Amino acid sequence: MVGFLALFFFWLAIYGQKQEFLGYQKSQMLAYVVGIVFLKSVVLGTRSADLAGQIRSGELTRLILRPVGMLSYWFVRDLADKCLNLFFSILEIVIVLYFFKFPFYLPENLQTYFWFISLTILALLLHFFLSFFISSVAFWTEEIWATRWLIGIIFLEFFAGAFFPIDVLPKTLVSLIYLTPFPYLVFFPLKIWLEQLSTSMMIKAIVVCFCWMIGFYGLARFLWKKGVKNYGAYGG
Repeated sequence: MVGFLALFFFWLAIYGQKQEFLGYQKSQMLAYVVGIVFLKSVVLGTRSADLAGQIRSGELTRLILRPVGMLSYWFVRDLADKCLNLFFSILEIVIVLYFFKFPFYLPENLQTYFWFISLTILALLLHFFLSFFISSVAFWTEEIWATRWLIGIIFLEFFAGAFFPIDVLPKTLVSLIYLTPFPYLVFFPLKIWLEQLSTSMMIKAIVVCFCWMIGFYGLARFLWKKGVKNYGAYGG
């Protein structure tokens, strides 16, 4: 709630009495901030980060001895965590909307909801496989926290547009960010919600996100299989 309100008041102060800034209407930017809260709970919230700690502590042993697929097991844990996060994020959004009563942007075209949901589901899967891939690095290193912090905070959230729309940055930097999988996690779903993408651009975003998702799925499975072979079950 604190992070949500900080971002909310930041953009209110930036706009002041202005109704348009950096190519965004005030209602669109505030809707973007609300969308950040929603997508951070649904897409960026994850329990697969715990995998690294279980590898280092040896707790993973009791899991790999069971007849369950690890990707499936962690994905179900992720979904359960996302449901809990979603409940509290919706509660936060409702409270803010109720007390501040600002004009919230809602798409007029019903197809927008379809494209938004489709890309959000792909983004959810992409982030899960990306997170699982990073956590699997713990098979070969003593400490994975610094790597997760560097990628998860410095790169992922910033380049994903989880603080502000990335298209307000210089065009050269934006073009470089578009070459990464990160903007498909938050920025592009919200651009669809704000109806700022053409149909061809929405299809392109979904195709590119799907390709990144398949790529990290393959990398996550590959690194997991290699890591389990080297797993020594140290610790508890």
